[in-house]
Amino acid sequence: MAKRRWVTCLVGVLLLLAVGVVALAGSCAYVVRQQVRVTPSSSLADFEHEAAGVLARFKDVPPLIEDGPAGPAVSRKALAARSKHGGAVAHMRILVFSTHEHKLVRLSLPMWLLRMSPDGSVDFKSDELDFDKVHLSISDLELAGPGPLYVRSHKDSHVLVWTE
Repeated sequence: MAKRRWVTCLVGVLLLLAVGVVALAGSCAYVVRQQVRVTPSSSLADFEHEAAGVLARFKDVPPLIEDGPAGPAVSRKALAARSKHGGAVAHMRILVFSTHEHKLVRLSLPMWLLRMSPDGSVDFKSDELDFDKVHLSISDLELAGPGPLYVRSHKDSHVLVWTE
């Protein structure tokens, strides 16, 4: 009788854990889905209009990542200039227009989610963007405050990354 009760309790705990894992996975998928918006059949003009509005809000704030001869790199000069202004940062936002697919992608990442990064940094590595040398910590982003991080127009894609 005691053995049966022990097995029943074990099955109940395992079932409760399974339901909890499914609920956690579902809620994570929901949160991520709410942060990504893809607009199909967009034009470059849509991207340029939205990007111009964002950059107009930060007209005197230099981007933290600049394209140089060796590829994109963090501008320590811009980081020092922006750290004087600072300010609270709540989101990192990314706006990308693909010229091949004619899609406009908007991604919003809350800073609390970025802070959960195991090494405390933002990993921008991408073959398309060539960000191998870019190493920005979450504290760098918060120190720099709101403003553009990276602006790029290329024949394949147009990218704007900023914090606010």
